[in-house]
Amino acid sequence: MTDQTTLPPDTHASMPPRRPRSRYAIGTGVLVAVLGLGAFGGIAGARLMHRWEPHPVMLLQPSAIGQLKPDTTAAVKGSVAEVFGSKFIVQDDSGRALVDTGPQGDRGHVVDMGEAVTVQGRFDRGVMHAQLVVHADGKAQGFGPPNPPHPRHGPPPHDGPADRGLPPPNGGPANAPPQ
Repeated sequence: MTDQTTLPPDTHASMPPRRPRSRYAIGTGVLVAVLGLGAFGGIAGARLMHRWEPHPVMLLQPSAIGQLKPDTTAAVKGSVAEVFGSKFIVQDDSGRALVDTGPQGDRGHVVDMGEAVTVQGRFDRGVMHAQLVVHADGKAQGFGPPNPPHPRHGPPPHDGPADRGLPPPNGGPANAPPQ
């Protein structure tokens, strides 16, 4: 007896016939793959180049630190009171503000104590997130665009105890108009 393996006759009918691949089909597949890689490389290259392009910055007139409003883009001018690594405190006659230069500020020396600077960025929750620091000699350092404002969590701001349903300090009714 010989060891021959044979398939049942109905198995041959269910298998599609093998067709040899032509050079045309292989060439088309290679061409599609090359074009796809080229398109992907072009998109990736454009995004990378966009990061290296200088972004336009609109320079703002400096405001007094004491008059900064939360979640606004502003510029302040003052002297450096303290330095804490990539953060420093700038002060003017109206107050002080903490300036955060972000991760880009960790790469090198930004300011010196007592130096006069103008800082532009987003003022948020008592911190100026620097986008641009201009030194007294005119040298400017960019720190990227400011982060978008953070969404507020918790209850909305209120004007007083009556807004919270509590009686006013003078003991009158909770929703009575102030006298």
